[in-house]
Amino acid sequence: MKPYNSYSYIYPPRPEYKILPDSLDKYDTGEYIAQAKFNGSCCELFMDGVSKTMIKNRHNGTLTLFKLSEEEMKSVYRGKGHMVLVGEYMNKNQNDENEKSWNHKFVIFDILVYNSEYLVGTTYTERYNLLKEIYETKPYSDYADQITDNIFMVKNYENNFKTIWERITKIGMLEGLVLKKREGKLERGTREKNNMGWQCKARKPNPNYTF
Repeated sequence: MKPYNSYSYIYPPRPEYKILPDSLDKYDTGEYIAQAKFNGSCCELFMDGVSKTMIKNRHNGTLTLFKLSEEEMKSVYRGKGHMVLVGEYMNKNQNDENEKSWNHKFVIFDILVYNSEYLVGTTYTERYNLLKEIYETKPYSDYADQITDNIFMVKNYENNFKTIWERITKIGMLEGLVLKKREGKLERGTREKNNMGWQCKARKPNPNYTF
């Protein structure tokens, strides 16, 4: 881990490597966990418990049209000093499993800084367990648990990835699965494409994507 005592932008870990859904069984070995891939915008919250929350997109720009209140965002601040959360901000007016719009929600899937420590070298399992430790959640759905009215935490799938993919991709706002190595270690996010060695994605067909 590295000290993080003042704001500096960190590019979020990105699953750039794409796999075909038919190959999901090859990853169903216990080495990986899977999480629903939400169809929104990657978003980072930079907080220190005092200053106004900084809301950034994955390109080191300001995420516009962010509608969650400062009060709600600060309600998920934990620890002391700096904290950086990564998640998906749902801003594309997609539908949930009940065909209702699920918009302006934030789904946390990683933590990069806690107690002013940049968590470089920690495994994804360690960081996910940290999120589970610091947040009291309540069950919400097959794919997420709820922290506040509009802030959620993604759930892990342990196995049966192909079956799960077939189920969740019937939901409009979910576009596939992200697979993450349980013991994949966080590297420094100094460039936009980073931490690609321990995660990959399988998503449903879209005319804007190769697959």
